[in-house]
Amino acid sequence: MRAPQAPSSAKWLVALGISAIILAVYWKVTSNLFINYDDNLYVTANPQVQAGLSWNSVVWAFSTKHTGNWIPLTWLSHMLDCQLYGLSPAGHHLTSLLIHIAAATLLFLLFHRLTEDIWSSALMTAVFAVHPVNVESVAWVAERKNLLCMLMWLATMWAYVRYASRPDWKRYLVVVIAFILALMSKPMAVTLPFVLLLLDYWPLRRLRLPQSTPGATSAPAATSQQHQPYAGVSASRIVLEKIPLLLLAVGDGLITLRAQQESGSVRAIQAFPIALRIENALVSYPEYIGKLFWPARLAVFYPYPKTRPPAWEIASAVALLLGLSVFVFSKARRFRYAGVGWLWYLVTLIPVIGLIQVGGQSMADRYQYIPVLGILILVCWGLSDLTRGHRSARNLVIASALAGILILAVITRRQVGYWTDSESLFLHTQSVTDNNYVAYNNLGEAVAGKGRTDEAAAWFAQAVQADPDYAAAQENLGMALIQQGNLEDGITHATRATQLDPKSYDALNKLGAVLAKKGQLDDAAALLNRAIEINPKFAPALANMAIVLEQQGKLDESAASFESAIQNAGNLEMAVQFHYRLGNLLAKKGDAGQAAQQYREALRLKPDYLPASEALRKLPSDRR
Repeated sequence: MRAPQAPSSAKWLVALGISAIILAVYWKVTSNLFINYDDNLYVTANPQVQAGLSWNSVVWAFSTKHTGNWIPLTWLSHMLDCQLYGLSPAGHHLTSLLIHIAAATLLFLLFHRLTEDIWSSALMTAVFAVHPVNVESVAWVAERKNLLCMLMWLATMWAYVRYASRPDWKRYLVVVIAFILALMSKPMAVTLPFVLLLLDYWPLRRLRLPQSTPGATSAPAATSQQHQPYAGVSASRIVLEKIPLLLLAVGDGLITLRAQQESGSVRAIQAFPIALRIENALVSYPEYIGKLFWPARLAVFYPYPKTRPPAWEIASAVALLLGLSVFVFSKARRFRYAGVGWLWYLVTLIPVIGLIQVGGQSMADRYQYIPVLGILILVCWGLSDLTRGHRSARNLVIASALAGILILAVITRRQVGYWTDSESLFLHTQSVTDNNYVAYNNLGEAVAGKGRTDEAAAWFAQAVQADPDYAAAQENLGMALIQQGNLEDGITHATRATQLDPKSYDALNKLGAVLAKKGQLDDAAALLNRAIEINPKFAPALANMAIVLEQQGKLDESAASFESAIQNAGNLEMAVQFHYRLGNLLAKKGDAGQAAQQYREALRLKPDYLPASEALRKLPSDRR
């Protein structure tokens, strides 16, 4: 695996080659659409993001805890995309692809600089670049945070290497700034100070254990000599260097925990008991490793098990983890990269392993985007040492590695195809998982958006059957049944949705609108008021409240509610309809002049909007 030190041009050729492979494998992602799972929260139904970059949007990015995270850099990235591309998904996907390429390039250059081992660095980067478990991070616009976090993570490591080569406060400040940017991308970066500590052990070799075993090492002599001046750095100093970073990590962790609790993302102990969480975490580690070496049946959502794992499965997982740990650490003194890679993997997964359960997934492919580097360090540098001095074995490993990368690339390209649109994604997801209520529900939403109402209702019913406590499925099934004319059953399911998720202003709004159509105006107003209290800027609820107030004869209050709805309209279609409805209300009040202004504003936004042009034509000619 390792060859003599390569010329400087070789590393740039390798970097360009890896970038070309990524483009070939991932390019068709630029023709994919947004999906109906979190893309709405981050882009397609987020008016603050769609407004692009402005002073107000920047303030919002740094102050909001929307989605249960404090991730201002991620929000600014999405805003810039909207500024450049609007809501064209191709541009958003292209940005994600370019960030993945940048991260892969920086990863290769970083480890080549650290170890001067071009082939191990290239193999690690190539596998990372095209591994199927990373498709979720690249092909899902909502996972921009994962890509940015990795890029800033590697930038922090690069800055730290520069600091380690010549420590001073200015270089350390760059480390701190890069780390803050990583935290501002995704809270998963909280484990980065520990990884920097691992770097001090290998490959920087700033931290030396006493009486280290002589023999093969993972760095060439030149690298060891390069870092020889740091042999005298004390362990206490190395730890003290991490204290400011650790404090930042703790602060960000507390902010994140508070944000997730406020958003309802953190699941209650009653829903997921501590014992179940620990057991799921234990069995998840081997499952994650298994997907790295056999990337099959990958899904965007893995449902949390309804029952505790069998005792044999837990025992097997514990035995595997202990066995691997004992083996790796028995070799870690001689082969430092082994302990570094294994600890990197174990520790960086801890924030997302489920001990603090966020959401309803038992695991997620995207959670391996950063941890996978630990396994790749262990494997790639291990192969390098195993084949040193054995030319035939080295050639065999190189050939096998190239074949493996090609296989991974083919699987990844196929996996990218599943992300073409929501229907394709969730058809695949439900086919490779069991009782996947999220897949059934989102598949129902996808086909409902294409006008296939009966098919959508069937999927929503299947989602409710798989998990009766899934509020989104109850809401969607209720609305589908109402649309089919089954009002009573529909209202029952919609009401159940509001009971399961009392903070769902969307469910409250939809149920309120249905009750208003039934003439139950007081009940409708109560539900709509609750929705507006939860989200005072939720335009659909403001508009529906305006309609209820109009039916109650409270025309002035109705007009004010319509005006609020217009101010908070999330898209052009909403704004057009609200201007038109307000124009009708003003005409009803006898204020033809003001009504005409609203109709004209609707037509300015959408010149071919016939209802507004017809209403304007019917007004007295002297008031148009």
